[in-house]
Amino acid sequence: MHTSFAQRVTALEGLRARTRQATAEFYQKPGVMPPPLAPLIIVRPSGNNTFSLINRATGVVMAERFGHNNATSYARELEAKEAHFDIKKFGKVLRNWALRIGAILTVFAFFGSHL
Repeated sequence: MHTSFAQRVTALEGLRARTRQATAEFYQKPGVMPPPLAPLIIVRPSGNNTFSLINRATGVVMAERFGHNNATSYARELEAKEAHFDIKKFGKVLRNWALRIGAILTVFAFFGSHL
């Protein structure tokens, strides 16, 4: 990369960092409400009054609905379900951590027995 481009990239990165810091400081002031988070589900038209509900993080089409009102109401329902932490999600998290810890202990036992 040319030196002038590298200097410009460095200067812009410094400005971006300062902007992020100033924004964080602004929202820490009392009485200032941060903007709402971006929606988890995007409603995108797919033709003939049909709308696709797309997961923003993965880009996977989760469902299709006929009519804009139906699509947006179903998207709100899906977001409410995602925000709700129930016993099934807790069980999955606990199972995953137990499997990880078990695998690590197995590796330690295996290597410890060969010493």
